Amino acid sequence: MTRQKTVQRICGQALVWFGSAVLGVSLYKFISAFWLDASPWPELQLGTAGLILVAAGRIFRNSAFITTLLSENNPSAHARRALFMLALSSFIIGCVVLLKLSVQDIYRYKRLLGEGGILEYSQALILFTSAWIGWLISKDFRQRLSMRLHSVVYAIIAFVMLLVGLEEIAWGQILFGWKTPENIAAVNAQNQTTLHNLEFFQNYLDLNLFLVSVMLLVLVLWRPSIRRMRTTILDEGRIPNSNFFIPRYFWPLFFCAAFLSYFVATESGTELVINIDQEWAEFLLYLAAGLNLLRTYILLGNAQPQPSH
Repeated sequence: MTRQKTVQRICGQALVWFGSAVLGVSLYKFISAFWLDASPWPELQLGTAGLILVAAGRIFRNSAFITTLLSENNPSAHARRALFMLALSSFIIGCVVLLKLSVQDIYRYKRLLGEGGILEYSQALILFTSAWIGWLISKDFRQRLSMRLHSVVYAIIAFVMLLVGLEEIAWGQILFGWKTPENIAAVNAQNQTTLHNLEFFQNYLDLNLFLVSVMLLVLVLWRPSIRRMRTTILDEGRIPNSNFFIPRYFWPLFFCAAFLSYFVATESGTELVINIDQEWAEFLLYLAAGLNLLRTYILLGNAQPQPSH
């Protein structure tokens, strides 16, 4: 129960900290707008998002529903988690549809989802929190369980999550708005200080996102079901291999990501799905990765350190 409470506190605190950062940045931009003779009022939307994140974080930390969802380990709790994942995916797709119907101006829709939009900040929040959890898992393996190889693997995962998160906010450029160096702007498709938007990578991003989404969906639905894979125990019976597999009930997140990225990659159905909707697909993949890291961290709480001889 202690590990579940820790996870709940981490997620809630991450929302509070990130919301506070967004609120601080919006205040900075609001004040700067007066010096630059620009309209400061659009920054109020960013400030409102920051307040919502702070409030959501405080609610999450004290939610009895989340505590129960994370803590119980029985068939009924598993069914509730599966239902929750289906409901979460449906809610996100519902948000996509609702936003498209409520925002008729395509350029405004792109601004909401694009660089500096609330979806971009949400992606960064998930990635930074995932990096934090990955580091905690690595620390757990190294210090408590004395499993150095596993510690290195999750340290690398945490580092990758941190890098991707920094890429999503253009290494701080989205927050603070500095000018892109000319030598980078010349080869960057979005005129930003990022690596993944370099023209060489940009041409393949949409297709690669679709392929990754499909591959993950297939792997989750076709999890190794051989009895040996289910029962093999790592390191003298302490950690089941199943702890490291993405659970099958994650499939709705990967299905929705594959569905959206297919239309973006093939440029079909453009009256419904446009290129900027790949941000939703990325969000779903980041969310699945973060939730799976949280699951692994919780399950590791049951692992016992190897007895010293």
